[in-house]
Amino acid sequence: MTAVSGRAAEYAIEAAGVSKWFGPVQALDGVTVAAPPGTVLGLLGHNGAGKTTLVNVLATLCRPTAGTARVAGYDVVRQAREVRRRIALTGQFAAVDEQISGRDNLVLVARLRGTGRRAADRRAAELLEMFDLTGAADRPVRGYSGGMRRRLDLAASLTGRPEVLFLDEPTTGLDPAARLATWAVVEGLVRDGTTVVLTTQYLDEADRLADAIAVLADGRVVASGAPADLKARVGGRTATARLAGPDAVRAAARA
Repeated sequence: MTAVSGRAAEYAIEAAGVSKWFGPVQALDGVTVAAPPGTVLGLLGHNGAGKTTLVNVLATLCRPTAGTARVAGYDVVRQAREVRRRIALTGQFAAVDEQISGRDNLVLVARLRGTGRRAADRRAAELLEMFDLTGAADRPVRGYSGGMRRRLDLAASLTGRPEVLFLDEPTTGLDPAARLATWAVVEGLVRDGTTVVLTTQYLDEADRLADAIAVLADGRVVASGAPADLKARVGGRTATARLAGPDAVRAAARA
C-alpha cells in the first residue's frame, strides 16, 4: 500500500471539511487544516473548542462524520493502519506505568512497537538523556514529580521515531522550567524532520513553536495563518474603560 501522490503528498497533515458528531452534539464543523512535513501546526482554542477531537480524528482514534483527512499521505479511515505506523500521540494526562521504572516504561513501549531488546535499551537510554531523566531512570515512576511524568510520557511517544507527533496540551501543569525544556525538545524534533500537531491554550506557546496556527471555537476554524500574520490582524489599538464606582465594577464582573 502506498501513499497518495500529487497535492496530498505535499502535506504531512491535511484535513478537508472534517465534521464530527457525538450523538446530538457537534464537536467539529467543517474543519480544514494542512501542514507540510517538518513543521508545527498549532491548534489554539479554549476548552471544548474541538482541538482534542480533531487530534483524535487525525490519530485514527475516532472516525469523522463527514469530510476527509490524511496523515503522512494516508487516509485516516481507509488506511488507518498505515497512519498508526507513522504517528505517536501524547495526551493531556501522562499514560505511564507507575509501578515500574522510567527506563522499563520506555523499553516496554519500544518492545511493544516491535523493536528488538538491544535496540530498545539503546533508544531508552537516548530518550532518558534527551529528557533529563537519566538520574531517575531506575526509580519507580510513582515517585516522579508531575513534570517528570509528563517528560517520560513524551519520551515514550518517541520510542518509534514517528513521522508525525500529536501533542495534546503537553505543557499543562508544568512549571516554567519544564515548559521551556519541553519547547526545546519540540524544536529539536522539528529540526530533525518530525511534523508536530500541538494543541494548546497558551498564546505564548503557539507563538513560540507553531509555523501555522488554526484557532478553533465551537468546532470551527475561526482564524488561521502564521503567528505573525494573526498578530498583525489583531492590530495594536486598545480601548480603555473607566468605571464610575464600586457598584459599576461589581456589575461589570457579573456581566
